[in-house]
Amino acid sequence: MLTLLVIVVVILGGLFVFHKIKLGIDMKYLAEEGYYNPVSIGDYSVNVIKVGNENGKGKIVVLSGMGAGLSVDLRKMTNSLEQDYQFIYIGRAGWDASDDVKDERSVEVIVEEYRKALKVAGIESPFILMAHSMGGTYGSFWVSKYPEEVTAFINIDGTYVEPLTEEEMTEGPSGNTLYKLAVNFGIGDILLPVLMPNDANLSKEEWRTYCILQLLSISSDAVAKEGAVINKNRNAAWNALKETDVPKLYISSRDGDLSDPECKEANEKELIPYLEKMGNYEIAYLPGNHFIYKTEPEECEKIIENFLNCLE
Repeated sequence: MLTLLVIVVVILGGLFVFHKIKLGIDMKYLAEEGYYNPVSIGDYSVNVIKVGNENGKGKIVVLSGMGAGLSVDLRKMTNSLEQDYQFIYIGRAGWDASDDVKDERSVEVIVEEYRKALKVAGIESPFILMAHSMGGTYGSFWVSKYPEEVTAFINIDGTYVEPLTEEEMTEGPSGNTLYKLAVNFGIGDILLPVLMPNDANLSKEEWRTYCILQLLSISSDAVAKEGAVINKNRNAAWNALKETDVPKLYISSRDGDLSDPECKEANEKELIPYLEKMGNYEIAYLPGNHFIYKTEPEECEKIIENFLNCLE
């Protein structure tokens, strides 16, 4: 038993050292590839990535959902748009190589975090917001509270904002001990690239970048805390919604097939009331899964391009 214990300790120690060495190499790689540009917003820094045409038609600020690496796999869809627009990806605290924090992750805190990052990075409003999944919640709050900063809001199958009961807003568990152990002892370095599907058909270099951003995010305290208050933030965003003249596009994929009774009901009870409360919206129905920008990149890009052209 003692021999076995020593072997286990040696193996774990080796994996820990391996992870720390690899982490330094990975961070250097992200910086060299243009995927790591931390800006300080006070007590911590967030990662701000800029791609595309800095002197183009406008600036598009991308708000990701509860997943890392959007700055990599979204570009399969935005590749042609980058010729005319600059895209700015901001990693919230704990996400996409941004610093981790243990503070609250309310919708108000997160939106102010975004705004501070843009100011420090020298990116002035107005700009176009482009959100996916939970990022739609933060974008909805943003466009309602600061409409003067937003030229347009593009929501790619964003999480529906809706009024919720106290019971529905009960916070879930925010622990991430197992993820921390898996990452810190190098298990994630070995297993994640093998177990996670490369469903955006990324190149070898893109896939490496995507996996690094995933590993840097899954064990963070900020991500766990944010995940525990998703419904609370959805409800807070609903209460903050105001009708504005800002043009809004919602691309509906999960509930995009209106011939399906369930999709039709979801549109009538959840999506339409949410969009009507914000006003000046249009819906593009593109049936598919939640990650429509990966599965149907050309169709999704065409919808967005047409919308942007109408703004000019």
